[in-house]
Amino acid sequence: MFARLTLAAAVATLAVGAAVAQAPQQRLAGTVKSLAAGHLVITGATGDVDLVLAPTTRIVLLKAASSSEIKPGAYLGTANVTTEEGGRATEVHLADNGPNVHSVMNAGTGLMMTNGHVKSVATTGKGQEMDVDYGTGARHVVVPPNTPVTRMNPADVTALKPGTSVTAAAQTATDGKLVAVFVAIQPPKPAKP
Repeated sequence: MFARLTLAAAVATLAVGAAVAQAPQQRLAGTVKSLAAGHLVITGATGDVDLVLAPTTRIVLLKAASSSEIKPGAYLGTANVTTEEGGRATEVHLADNGPNVHSVMNAGTGLMMTNGHVKSVATTGKGQEMDVDYGTGARHVVVPPNTPVTRMNPADVTALKPGTSVTAAAQTATDGKLVAVFVAIQPPKPAKP
């Protein structure tokens, strides 16, 4: 089975069209095997998956960022585990803008997705503490030190080179083909000393 899709793909999941709008999404992770004629082949733990790249497929390049970049007014998405005070971030993705979302990612673990604009932020002994306005409310989220923080930058198909690590969200179209809704290019792993 392919690995769990990171929040990056969930942050900006968009409808690809009427043929796939109501289909449940499949979450995939792996490396790019090939790209040709509007098809992206990803190799994961269980083999190859062929994804159709539609004109509406969103492609982003993730770059390492820092929790110090979290400022009032910034848009971000976070996966966070429910705590007494709100949530504890397991990952944060900064972007120029995106949808306001506050929903369950995994009911069994208390993992939530909270996307929106930062109302306030303070550095405390716990890390960066922020209030995220998701449109119909706000959630207090603590970003502990060493929480992965990335910035999502728009990209295009030219960035999808063989061997590149990606995560993707895909839906099954009425013709049975998997259509990529979102592809996130993962930042390179830091070199080992």
